[in-house]
Amino acid sequence: MILTERDKDLFSRLSRMGFMTTRQLNRTVFKNIAITTELRRLRVLERAGYIARVEGLESNENGWCLTIKGADVVGFPFPKRRFNRSTLEHDKILTDIRLILEGEGIAHSWIPEHEIRSKMARSHGLKRMESKTVPDGIIGVEYQGAKHSVAIELELNYKSQSRYKDIFWSYRNKDRLLAVWYLVPSKKFGESLSSLWAKHIGQGARIWLLWSVVDDILENGTKAQIRYYDQSNRMDHLWVIKPAQETALRVSGLHDGKIENRKEVSSENKSELPAKVG
Repeated sequence: MILTERDKDLFSRLSRMGFMTTRQLNRTVFKNIAITTELRRLRVLERAGYIARVEGLESNENGWCLTIKGADVVGFPFPKRRFNRSTLEHDKILTDIRLILEGEGIAHSWIPEHEIRSKMARSHGLKRMESKTVPDGIIGVEYQGAKHSVAIELELNYKSQSRYKDIFWSYRNKDRLLAVWYLVPSKKFGESLSSLWAKHIGQGARIWLLWSVVDDILENGTKAQIRYYDQSNRMDHLWVIKPAQETALRVSGLHDGKIENRKEVSSENKSELPAKVG
């Protein structure tokens, strides 16, 4: 079978994302191509053993992942191979958000959960992994002229207070992180997390707890709000936007917002988030 450059682009994207739906692929790899044509090619690649179908989404849409054979084509050592039906909607939303943050130039890099787990398992062993907190991703951002790492947590369902206490404490002393950025379904949910963080960790911690509402990001992109306790700022006023090298990563149809010129954070331009303590 002869693989095209588009096939290799598909494998590369699936290696980075772990999982993408037919529609997400149509917005990126198969832009301006009919979904029926796209599906024919996906089925050919599936039969050839390069990709695999992931079923179980509430919309009955197919998801797609990379096989070992497909990963070998692009030299990727950590293809995501296990999927839990109960978390497929979570994974789909996370991919939509990632496409926006990368495509709009907010996330300058992104290490997904499956890569973090693979690397940690090799370093610490599977048994020790059970006690480790693994975020949904770690992104690279630029804040006030410096590069930082931020843990991403897409939180769609509320956990117990004791569970959050354990998670927050595991993050508390991670000096390599600037913040944990929770993406939540509602303002009330985010405010609750902030209250728990203040209760168990306090505002003087080296790491911040930030939060944004999922629908705000999906609808408004870089104009979405990031909140820190009672302060709020627009995403593109806080993080430095870096023009995406791969403009094809930008997702059409998720929101109508366009990238604006970055403005410096100041007292005239909504609240400034605090400098990192320590």
